[in-house]
Amino acid sequence: MNDILKYIVTGLLAVLPASLVAQSPVLLDRLYAGFSSNCVAMDCEYTLLTDGISSKGDCKVQVQGTSYTMKGAGLEFFCDGESVWVLDPMAKEAIVEPVSNDSFSYMSNPALLFRDMDKVFTVSSATASGSGMKYHLNARKSCGIREAVLEIDKDSVLKTAEFTMDDGSVMKINVLSMQLQPLKARTSFIPSDLSSDWIITDLR
Repeated sequence: MNDILKYIVTGLLAVLPASLVAQSPVLLDRLYAGFSSNCVAMDCEYTLLTDGISSKGDCKVQVQGTSYTMKGAGLEFFCDGESVWVLDPMAKEAIVEPVSNDSFSYMSNPALLFRDMDKVFTVSSATASGSGMKYHLNARKSCGIREAVLEIDKDSVLKTAEFTMDDGSVMKINVLSMQLQPLKARTSFIPSDLSSDWIITDLR
């Protein structure tokens, strides 16, 4: 999986901590409630700083439960909660892998963060930021992310997120737009337009 997109997927799924709701203030509660009962669509800008090198770009993300789609950096990702498809439209190549049940596979299959969020993250602090709040999250166990800072506005919309990875890389995400949409069918998270000239490597 492309490292940049891998970090983005893992980072954005990490803002959906079901079991943190009981210990988090109201704006984080509402953010989670929106994710838990809707399909959430986000347009984002990102900056990844790793080994002194900065990479920038943008992406479009849809998240619904343990399913998601993402387009950015020339790649497309689809996950229906059971399988992950990584597509390179220019090369017409695709790789399909199962969503692992290995608790150490968060970076390769970040949908697992939903399942284990109560075991992985805790909210260490919450402070006022403009008309919203800023939340600091710390990892209880290795998941690819060491710590995170989330900024949520007064309407419980995620505005910015910064993730420090286990390897020291820092991912900064600026959410340009975030919309709550009706729940979609599972087929929306499976690629459907792969013609016969695509090279598909199925590792399931």
